[in-house]
Amino acid sequence: MAAGGLLPGLEFLHAGTCPLKSKRVIAHYATATVPSPDLPRVPLEAGASPDNPPCPACGEPLFPWVGLPVGTGMVHRCEACGLGALSRTGVTADALADLDRERGDDGRITYSNRASLQAMITGGAWSGLGTDRAYRFTPESLRRLVSNRDQIVAGSRWMPGAGIATMWQSGINMFTFGHNVALSAFGRAVKVPARRGWQRALDGFISVVLALPAILIAVPAELAGALFRRGGKYRVKLEVL
Repeated sequence: MAAGGLLPGLEFLHAGTCPLKSKRVIAHYATATVPSPDLPRVPLEAGASPDNPPCPACGEPLFPWVGLPVGTGMVHRCEACGLGALSRTGVTADALADLDRERGDDGRITYSNRASLQAMITGGAWSGLGTDRAYRFTPESLRRLVSNRDQIVAGSRWMPGAGIATMWQSGINMFTFGHNVALSAFGRAVKVPARRGWQRALDGFISVVLALPAILIAVPAELAGALFRRGGKYRVKLEVL
């Protein structure tokens, strides 16, 4: 027994300092000494199959993401560019035609951002899934897609009113059987009604009750998303190279 009643080798606890030999003991347990696992890396192309067709924007395979509203199918997404495909069939020309349907009189294109904060936090309840369109774009997928016709994105502007509205509706969708009940009443979204009459009646009641609480959450949430360029709706200007 060492002086002071301490066991040999633990005198540093009494003295308040750590001798070199204690550092060697500590180093024995350091996580740096644990070798990192050499895990294999599988390219995305390895997942290509009839069930995972190529992305119209970049050619990488599309993989399942979330279910469509009211159990009407499955949405697929590209892990490379983020494009959301509500139908697994289609080619680049189809995706470009779908994008051009949102072209305004000034030539600018409006799109719902699949990489938005609202899409990430609400998943299958995202209001952007209630649509008659075949694709949902991200800034990266849009950039890659229009490059196929020698265009570039010359400017992008967040649309706060539309973004807050879709964030609001996405929050309500998390509690209803159908989708986009509230916005469809104003002609601002495609309604996906529930299958049963009592469900549709309940969806109307829920939409009214949650209208105020949902907007109180939607405003700061969409502002936070836009701050990190994850807003729900954008308007872009395209130019030819």
